[in-house]
Amino acid sequence: MKNNLKIIKILSLVIALVFAAIAGRDFYEHRHFMEPVVPSPSLTEVKKLSDYEPSLKGTANDSNVYVFDSGVPGGTAFLFGGTHAEEPATNLTAALVAENVKVEQGRLFVILRANRSASTCTRMGEAYPAFYHVKTSWGDKRFRMGDRCTNPLDSWPDPEVYLHYPSRQMLAYMDIRNLNRTWPGRPNGAITERTTWAMTQLIRREKVDMAVDLHEAELEYPVENTIVTH
Repeated sequence: MKNNLKIIKILSLVIALVFAAIAGRDFYEHRHFMEPVVPSPSLTEVKKLSDYEPSLKGTANDSNVYVFDSGVPGGTAFLFGGTHAEEPATNLTAALVAENVKVEQGRLFVILRANRSASTCTRMGEAYPAFYHVKTSWGDKRFRMGDRCTNPLDSWPDPEVYLHYPSRQMLAYMDIRNLNRTWPGRPNGAITERTTWAMTQLIRREKVDMAVDLHEAELEYPVENTIVTH
């Protein structure tokens, strides 16, 4: 009887380890998957967010900044998707712009995933798919599905209450990882705060005239066809 119990325990442990290994492989693939980008011929330079906030260098949020400079004097626009990585239309829109735009006057800055870290995990307990695919004439294009907030692997622990800087408004603990709650950011804060700080510096240094932050209505949140301006 004791031997049978030992065998059952060993088999249970082996099965658990097998499932853990499979899950670990899937988590690793999702976190390290590199989404292909084929910028339009109008691309003139690729910067990094760490060019505007050096502490982001080497982190998950050191996103590419695609620069399209017409060479003709004019205004400067900044468009970014991926504030909330669980809203896939945002990074898809930014990718479509980056791959097809033709700038005839002024400059355009594009970031596909503002909170790239949030795209390396999905919302726990919600059964989100790790990836989704878009059919094209040359085959399927694969994209990561993500979460609303920065991956806890990149920002932990959360405070009991998030004290927003500089307003000192008290927000929910997870909002320290919510890119939409950390503007204008700060250079010595958590990674999400430093990310918004980098984009704030981009806006200031590049003298951006118009910034567009793309969003999409998440599940059970009916704000379709809505434009919010500040």
